[in-house]
Amino acid sequence: MEDSQQLLEEIVLPDEIQRYRTVYEKAREANQITDQNKFSFAYCLVRSKAKADVRHGLQLLKELYDSTTKDSDKRDYLYYLALGNARLNDYETALKFLDAILHVQPGNHQAKNLKDEVNRRMTREGYIGAGIAVGAGALVIGGIAAAAIALLKK
Repeated sequence: MEDSQQLLEEIVLPDEIQRYRTVYEKAREANQITDQNKFSFAYCLVRSKAKADVRHGLQLLKELYDSTTKDSDKRDYLYYLALGNARLNDYETALKFLDAILHVQPGNHQAKNLKDEVNRRMTREGYIGAGIAVGAGALVIGGIAAAAIALLKK
């Protein structure tokens, strides 16, 4: 659980984000974006202190998730989608992504540990039992989680 707590609190410095942004932008300008450089930039962004950066990272991760057919990549993207949402204190969404992983891989220790940490933070911050209004965003997340479950079951 210590690793999950550390990961949720890890902050990438603006200089490092700018380095990854430059690499990503140059690749985009040259029409040479790969899943790897897109993922590297997204992973950097979800660890930013700036919420706008975290949201941008989540958008890139969703694009990666939607564009891949590899189950192992989908699982990784779901994990980092959960991490980014947890960093935004959107614990309900984070848990949906983690539950999607654990439904298919009940022994996934990384997802279990992050889920335990998210639940701990929810309890600490008084979120247990609090309802979250269902909106268009929640429906999209539910659709992604359902698709993940269906795809990872194959």
